[in-house]
Amino acid sequence: MDKRIELLIVCLGCFLGGGFRYLAEFFVSFRYSDQFAVLMVNLVGCFIIGIVTALVTKKTVSKSWGKFLTTGFCGGLTTFSSFASGINRLMFFGSTGLAVVYIVLNMVLGILFVYLGCFFVLGDKLGEIFD
Repeated sequence: MDKRIELLIVCLGCFLGGGFRYLAEFFVSFRYSDQFAVLMVNLVGCFIIGIVTALVTKKTVSKSWGKFLTTGFCGGLTTFSSFASGINRLMFFGSTGLAVVYIVLNMVLGILFVYLGCFFVLGDKLGEIFD
């Protein structure tokens, strides 16, 4: 595929992911907190990346769709900068313990959700993609 078209596909995915992120932050932050909204979009993004990785590996989804969904959509949906900003905000207001819990939850649950996304598609054959 032409790299210019691939770039447009990724940009479209990023646009849509960013829109979904805005909506999640608006609706979740309104009721709970900014940090919870970031945790939620990070976990959803990790799960989607797990699913798409497995589908591309199985050749059920093309690499172009994989780029659209992972680099594009999930790239726009999730962000490390908001994660880091949330940690700084928690520490600035004296909630260092909560900041540590937030870091651990994002990291451990994020890795778990990538695994779950792959397992959701591949099931018992999950080990085959790492051979």
